[in-house]
Amino acid sequence: MTTALHKAPTRSLLTLAARGHTQPESDAHACRSFSIDDAQANNTATMLAMQQLGGAFGPAFSRMHVRRDLVIPMYEGSAVPTARFDVTLVCEAGIYLFEVKGWRNAVVYRKTSARALPRWFLRQHDHSLAREVKDPAWQCGRKTTHLRNLLPPDLRVQYFVLLPCEGVELQGVMPTAVITPQDLPYIARVARNNGHNDHGYPLLDDAAIDRTLRLLDGLQGDLTLEDHMRNSREKSARVHVRPAHPGALNLQ
Repeated sequence: MTTALHKAPTRSLLTLAARGHTQPESDAHACRSFSIDDAQANNTATMLAMQQLGGAFGPAFSRMHVRRDLVIPMYEGSAVPTARFDVTLVCEAGIYLFEVKGWRNAVVYRKTSARALPRWFLRQHDHSLAREVKDPAWQCGRKTTHLRNLLPPDLRVQYFVLLPCEGVELQGVMPTAVITPQDLPYIARVARNNGHNDHGYPLLDDAAIDRTLRLLDGLQGDLTLEDHMRNSREKSARVHVRPAHPGALNLQ
């Protein structure tokens, strides 16, 4: 960790100004033409999410950096030795991590039971049948818990599941970490207020933001998105039958 403080960032970072963000109409509607599992659709959704985050967080913070595909090593014994964060936003309030799902024109809901873990389902508006999907909040929460342990304790690290495409309806009681673009301005205002009022996580000045960026870059090191995708494929090849949910997660 000490050497990371002195390592110049090598990953691409998108530095956004405080105001004046625009969103091209072509990107705003691009998610319509792809299936919900299509790699290109997910890539388009991530790009759209980055634009939405810039537009929401830009007015609240004088400096912010948005990067995609942060890959970090996981703890020893983890089923997949690396973890990927779709979008990482660093601003004066700390680090905000976003799991981006390219779902669009669909209803997202959970089934909960006192005797079982929640199960997530996705039903497109033009279909009557729903299909089960992995719990995105659990996925992102597990990675975030690990990342918190690798960073200074007074650095705020918070995660959300962002559904940036149009036509997504959240049905029933959902975790507060699951958000749509309409929630982003409120999230940004809360982040700003927390930075001013929560003395346990003070606002970061320019030097602290720079150190945070170097820390993240030092954690990633030479890891690439291709490394993580290969690790994920190898894990899938080893496991023929997966449980519907990997188990309970303690985020405290």
